[in-house]
Amino acid sequence: MNELSAINVISKRNFKPRWVAPTLREIKRRKDVEDDRNGGPKIFHRSTFLEWLNYDAEIFAFSNRLGEKFNEATLRTALTHKSYVERETARLSDMGVDSHLQIQNNEELAVAGGEMISKFTNGYLRAVFTRVPEELIMAMHDFLTSTSNLETVGKHIGLGDLMLCSDFPCESETYVKSLKAVVAALAESSGEERARIFVQDLVVTQLYGLDINELWNPADPVGNLTDILKREGKAEPEFRLIKHSGQNSVLAVYYVGVYSSKNFIAEGAGESLEIAKEMAAREALKQLFHTEDSMKALPFGRQLNNIQSKIVQLENQPNLPLSKWISEKVTSAVH
Repeated sequence: MNELSAINVISKRNFKPRWVAPTLREIKRRKDVEDDRNGGPKIFHRSTFLEWLNYDAEIFAFSNRLGEKFNEATLRTALTHKSYVERETARLSDMGVDSHLQIQNNEELAVAGGEMISKFTNGYLRAVFTRVPEELIMAMHDFLTSTSNLETVGKHIGLGDLMLCSDFPCESETYVKSLKAVVAALAESSGEERARIFVQDLVVTQLYGLDINELWNPADPVGNLTDILKREGKAEPEFRLIKHSGQNSVLAVYYVGVYSSKNFIAEGAGESLEIAKEMAAREALKQLFHTEDSMKALPFGRQLNNIQSKIVQLENQPNLPLSKWISEKVTSAVH
């Protein structure tokens, strides 16, 4: 076969009729229209896949991915939602089969796990942020234990592929309940200390990279700063205009400094004098609470080995509230 014949054979093999490309485009267009009508492409649960038939293997793989040891029966219960039991009971009843299933759901484990997550989170926050008032601790706690945050954690560890529930795609509350139940199952299987580290590694780490000051918005930062300085025996804060730019334009900016007994504390900027004054007070509070932008990264993993006992101790011991905060009564920050 000469070179020209070989080229002709290859071209014939790769030849596609002219109708192929337009047909594929039309099929894709119709699929996109159908997906838009249904609110997106249809998602199938992994239980419909052939390799999902061995649920024991899935449970074993889940435990090993997390690097934790679970009692298999307890973990199964943690992943079984009440809706699944109700659906299976109704299905068997319609078939005329005895519908009294001996399957436990994760309701009790979820309640216990929720309490553990809250307790472990508070212990970490109070041990690390020793200088912040309890109001900021509660703001961070509420963020970490919120439905959206716990749902995110549950999705990232693959709970959506293992949960037994009637709804799919799984609802947010189903993810949250299952994650809480998994925490309780781990505590029951490997001890509370392993569950505490699990929460620190997966839940509390969601704070990493965030500006924690944005999670708490004190109603009156100027008044709060005045009260703190007064309790510490210092002069009331004095606000002074440092500089300004674009005063008569929409891009106006003012820089205000806050002083006490002629000592500079902090400065803030804003589009008006009032806003700049408030921002200066907020910056002063950050310095008092050691939550400045230049604060060190939060400790995790092995960095917590030396303070785990302190974390346990502070789980039920609140920080000072803002109304009683004074620097002499707080210890220096751990980090």
